[in-house]
Amino acid sequence: MRTALRSAFLAILAVLVAGPASARSLKDTLGGASETVGITGGSAFDALAENIADTAARSLPIVAASAGFTYRYNPELEVFERSTDTLGPLFLERPQTLGRGKFNVNVSFQYVQFDQFDGDDLTSLQNSDPIVLNVLDAGGNVIARRANRLVYSLGIQNYVTAFSFTYGILDDLDVNLLVPVIATTLKVGVRSQQVEFANPGQPFTPDTGPLQVGRTGGSKTGVGDLLLRFKYQLARLDWLRSAAALQLRLPSGNQDDFQGTGSFEASPFLFASTLLWDRVEPHANLGIDLRADDVARSQARWGVGVDVDVHPRIGLALGFLGRNEFEGSADADETSFLHLTSAGVQQRPLLGLDFDRKDYYDVSFGVRGVIFGNVMLFANVIRSLNDDGLRNDSVIPAFGVEGTF
Repeated sequence: MRTALRSAFLAILAVLVAGPASARSLKDTLGGASETVGITGGSAFDALAENIADTAARSLPIVAASAGFTYRYNPELEVFERSTDTLGPLFLERPQTLGRGKFNVNVSFQYVQFDQFDGDDLTSLQNSDPIVLNVLDAGGNVIARRANRLVYSLGIQNYVTAFSFTYGILDDLDVNLLVPVIATTLKVGVRSQQVEFANPGQPFTPDTGPLQVGRTGGSKTGVGDLLLRFKYQLARLDWLRSAAALQLRLPSGNQDDFQGTGSFEASPFLFASTLLWDRVEPHANLGIDLRADDVARSQARWGVGVDVDVHPRIGLALGFLGRNEFEGSADADETSFLHLTSAGVQQRPLLGLDFDRKDYYDVSFGVRGVIFGNVMLFANVIRSLNDDGLRNDSVIPAFGVEGTF
């Protein structure tokens, strides 16, 4: 069984890595979208695309490495005995380890569609003021300026299939490898219309031009960032279970296609839980994602929740998930562009998007059901609780299957 699973995993990975890659990335497509309406992009448009790509990659939910069934060897009876009382959470981690020599396989699917940024609809992104563009002659000299109303419509969808493999090295030590395969689709619509015009040395005056409409986009499929996760279960008390963990994010995903962060990260974590009434287990997780490329842009991650077995073969899991950035992903001047304001021509955030520090809060609700033996199905939805950053304005569905052998 393990040989077959290992062979299947290597075959999937080889096909994806060896697949042909298009020369134009999704980030380049977004950065050059303004060219579809005759506007030369430039550094602000490129920085905007880079920060949206980074935000999208970091906003994909990560399925927990914890198994529904965990075991511990009883030397007196010479058998493995189940060491957990509930079926466990789905997007929070439990302290219990899998058990020496045990192997868990988890295959999950998620659909993540980004609809909003800071509460603004992605299908109508614009600044309240028009952008200012130079009109050049054949020699590249500025002969006039025009103020254009610029509106973007973005569609970003991700289909994430994740393969998770956990092995119990010791009774108290697990190692997990998560391999996400991500299919990303980007659609960009651009509308531009001149609303004012100015000759050299003259003020802007109303001058409406024709509406220009452009469209572009693309699709990419590839392996995202690999996650290597270690968990060590600490000494158990009657009222408390705890574990220390380390997650390593390997930058294997293509950052330019919204599928990777482009940075190595090390994330230390602490997990804790307790058991109430033999079937209710509250959980708490706390950790920090430490970025190797820029430690100041690291983030805290935490979660609290509870899972309840309503039947020996059915468990419900509720979790509240938080992610708090230490600082913004971009300085204001990186994504600013000249705009015509009531106070004159000034720098303003392009499309009104501000990449300052964000806080992300979500609620997760799921169900696990044992179908036979040590194999179970699960389904889950995640709903955002606030508007910060790039968000889904409905729910993120996930479902999958896992087994312990």
